[in-house]
Amino acid sequence: MSGKLKSFKYKYYEDGYDEDGEKIPNIPILYIRVETSRGRATGPAIIDTGFDGGIYPNIPIIRIFRDLKPIKIKRLENPLYGPIPCEIYRAKTSIVKIKSKKLIDIGYVNVYIPTEPDFISDEVLVGREMLNKIKFCLDGSWVEIVEIGSSSIDR
Repeated sequence: MSGKLKSFKYKYYEDGYDEDGEKIPNIPILYIRVETSRGRATGPAIIDTGFDGGIYPNIPIIRIFRDLKPIKIKRLENPLYGPIPCEIYRAKTSIVKIKSKKLIDIGYVNVYIPTEPDFISDEVLVGREMLNKIKFCLDGSWVEIVEIGSSSIDR
């Protein structure tokens, strides 16, 4: 492969303490940009290796899919609530280095939008469908995203 080794680092999000005063493990995050013909949304997303899909969105991401047609409807297995029907959309997705605005293009990823409002989360999750397209390292304090090649672009 030609090109430079590129690396983005993100500090884990501190999750605080539980009701017994015990420290809750910090959360690995990265920043993503999701783009459709209606707009784009950028923000933090939780790395969730237990989620089979690509992106489980929050309201700001859901808004950019308004009036677009899903490619299919599929049940997503939720460990607490059982199967949840979701509309599946495809969206151009990138990982964003916040300070420099550099991007690593991930390509098109499935976005799973629950059809029931009760299942919409405040957080965005990125799952294995997207994570398996990148090389990353979790060390308990930092997430390091590594790309070899020249597909990252400036915006």
